[in-house]
Amino acid sequence: MGAMFLGHFAVGLAARPLAPRVPLPVLLLAPLVMDVAWPVLVAVGVERARIEPGHLAASPLVLEHMPYSHSLVAGLGWALATALIYGALARDRRGAIVVAALVLSHWLLDWITHEPDMPLVPGGGRYGLGLWRSLPGTLVTELVMFAAGAWLYTRATRATGPWGRYGWPALGGVLALGFVGGTFGKPPEAIEPLLVTMGLTMALVIGVAIAVDRQRPPRPPDPA
Repeated sequence: MGAMFLGHFAVGLAARPLAPRVPLPVLLLAPLVMDVAWPVLVAVGVERARIEPGHLAASPLVLEHMPYSHSLVAGLGWALATALIYGALARDRRGAIVVAALVLSHWLLDWITHEPDMPLVPGGGRYGLGLWRSLPGTLVTELVMFAAGAWLYTRATRATGPWGRYGWPALGGVLALGFVGGTFGKPPEAIEPLLVTMGLTMALVIGVAIAVDRQRPPRPPDPA
């Protein structure tokens, strides 16, 4: 199940040079806002999904109905709401625009990776290019994306303490290894354990990102 997160984290990391004031936890969370809403909506029965081992080479998820978390129209709403909240709290207009783009990037990446299950509007046609049908394609694409995002984030920041110096590469390594292990690992027997795992994973990643962010400020610009 690692294929669910890594590409989205990569986009957030890659955005650091564009939005130096946006904290790392926000950069990581913004591309996953739709995936934060999804397990809640599935848990309360508003949306539907199930586990089917072997369904796709890189994912056993059958996403039956997710118009409010993952339609393009819903994504626009999530992007606007998230950007308004961030902008109001941080007074960072440029950062708010980047945050909105990161939230909306989720739909684009899912359209590339998913089978045709991504709606444009609730109740409308569903689309997807199906990268998850190819295990090698999924592994190469997401790992290369993550390596590029991690490189851009590292170049745009500097370590000022042990969390920045060692915590950041440790976090990146755990995310990459978790992606590979989750992709090859045995899928859960039901959707409910997956929802719990997603929540715990996000909480852990954001917690570590808070500590890393405090000791990896933006790198000062090179002198002219």
